Amino acid sequence: GIGPEIRQYFVESDNQATPFSREQRAMVYSRSKLQRDTLPFGTRRDVYVEGYEWINHSIYPCHVPDEHRRVLVGGPQCKKPYLASRYNISAMSYGALSQNAVKALNKAAKMGGFWHNTGEGGISP
Repeated sequence: GIGPEIRQYFVESDNQATPFSREQRAMVYSRSKLQRDTLPFGTRRDVYVEGYEWINHSIYPCHVPDEHRRVLVGGPQCKKPYLASRYNISAMSYGALSQNAVKALNKAAKMGGFWHNTGEGGISP
């Protein structure tokens, strides 16, 4: 019958199905063709559905003990495990920020001991 096609194209959303969703298949196909596999400017997921988790910024800072500021990346089998900061500066296009702004963010990241993803492959002045 045509039940699978009807469900695939008219009933299921892009992030439902088993064993893989249309969203997961599209990502694999894009990667196999060496094409971009990310979606900029937001998400297609329902971020208000029960069980969806995210982190909100707070205007009231709280004390974080030193032992909780970094997380170990790499398990017992890893030859070069490292501690990564939980706080980092996410990608922002260099073209969207002034050179001085990027330099200020780099300086702050260095002072704080965390990463700054410039959105330009890590290249910044």
